[in-house]
Amino acid sequence: MNIQCHRLFLAVALLLAAAFDHAHAQAPYRGTGVQHGGTVKGSVRLSSAPSGESFDRITKNEAVCGKRKPSPRLLTGAGSSVRFAVVWIDGIAQGKKCEPAGTAALTQRKCEYCPHVLVLRPNDELEIVNEDPILHNVHSYDMSKNLRSVFNIAQPVRGYHTHVRGESLSGISAMMTTCDAGHPWMSAYIIRASSPYCTLTDPDGRFQLCDVPPGTYTLKMWHEGVSARNSSGGPGTPPVVEEPYVESRQITVRPDETLSVDLVFSLRPAVASN
Repeated sequence: MNIQCHRLFLAVALLLAAAFDHAHAQAPYRGTGVQHGGTVKGSVRLSSAPSGESFDRITKNEAVCGKRKPSPRLLTGAGSSVRFAVVWIDGIAQGKKCEPAGTAALTQRKCEYCPHVLVLRPNDELEIVNEDPILHNVHSYDMSKNLRSVFNIAQPVRGYHTHVRGESLSGISAMMTTCDAGHPWMSAYIIRASSPYCTLTDPDGRFQLCDVPPGTYTLKMWHEGVSARNSSGGPGTPPVVEEPYVESRQITVRPDETLSVDLVFSLRPAVASN
C-alpha cells in the first residue's frame, strides 16, 4: 500500500473505531435488571434516495461468485431506509441482564460475507464458515489499533470452520474483515457491543431497543460509508474506504413508554454523484 493510501485508510479506520471506543472505555456494564423500562424504536434512512445501485466487479471464480453483484456497502429499502446501520445507547452503565454468551456465525457464501455487518454481544465467540467450493482467506483488522491484524486465516474448502474465542477479541471494539484470496470486493464489519443496548437495522431500516432504564442518554448510529476502492498495495492490504457516517441524538426514556426516533443522514456529494 502506498503511503498516501495507507494514511487515508488509517484516518478513516480510526474514525470508524472511535465511534464505538467511548462505550468500551467506560466502566464495565452491569446487568442489574430493569423495572418499568422503556422502549426506544425507530428507523434509519437517507435524506434522499441514492442516485443508483452500485455494483462490485467480479474478477475471479466467476462460476461461484457470478459476474457482478450489488455492493453491500449501501443497502436501501422503501423510503430510502438503510439496512445494516448500527444503533446503540452510548456509555450506558447498567440495565437489563446480558443474555448468556453464545456463538455468532460469519459465513462466506457466493463470495460474500453474510451478514455484511455482525454485532457480537458481550463475551460472544465467533464461528467463520466457508460455504463455497473455493479458497477464501479471512483477514480481520482492528480498526482502532493502527490496522493491527487480529487474525488471518485460510479457509481452503467448502465446510471449513474456524472458531475464534471471545477472549482473543478482548479490547477490540470494531473490526473490518476482507478476503485476500483474489476477492477484494468481499468485506464485513464485526462490532463488539459493550452492552445489550446495541442492534442492527433490519431490511426496512428499523431498530428497537427494549427494557431501557428510565433516564437521559445519547443514542448513536453508525454506517460504514459507501465508497471503497482497492488500494495499490495488492493482496493482503485493505481497501481505501470512505469516512463512516455517525449520527447522535439526545433522548429521554420515560418509565413504561415507547420513544420513537428517526435518524436521517445525507450521502456526501462525491458519493451521491457516483
